[in-house]
Amino acid sequence: MHPIEKFNLPIDYDSLSAAGSIMGSGGMIVMDERTCMVDVAKYFTHFLKMSLRKVFRLQKRTQRMYELLEDISMGLGTIEKLDLLEELAHVVKDTSMCGLGQTAANPVLSTIKYYRHEYLEHINNKKCRAGVCRDLVGLRVRQLVR
Repeated sequence: MHPIEKFNLPIDYDSLSAAGSIMGSGGMIVMDERTCMVDVAKYFTHFLKMSLRKVFRLQKRTQRMYELLEDISMGLGTIEKLDLLEELAHVVKDTSMCGLGQTAANPVLSTIKYYRHEYLEHINNKKCRAGVCRDLVGLRVRQLVR
């Protein structure tokens, strides 16, 4: 199922939870094709790792997730790193004892679930379709100039 099919999803805790989302402060973010889902996951993971500084084990795991996302956005990603990222996100979700920790992996897991093709483009083609990941855009330009 593509996220556009979830557009009419009821805005209640159970429906959002089943879709891999969370009920937060009441805000909603709408994105279009100019949004890089790898960058979105990286942005939220960075925010979470900074928010979880007092929970050492969780902070270290979110730091590692951020590093893997950074590698993918810089053209250094591999399928093995993507698999590790997904596995680590499941560990964070399944082993956390607080609500924030249990939802910390949602941006990673949701973007991999619905936009895996964008991760694979970053990894296999060294391409960011939104043109957001500067290192990949620069890499593509350098390859074209050769």
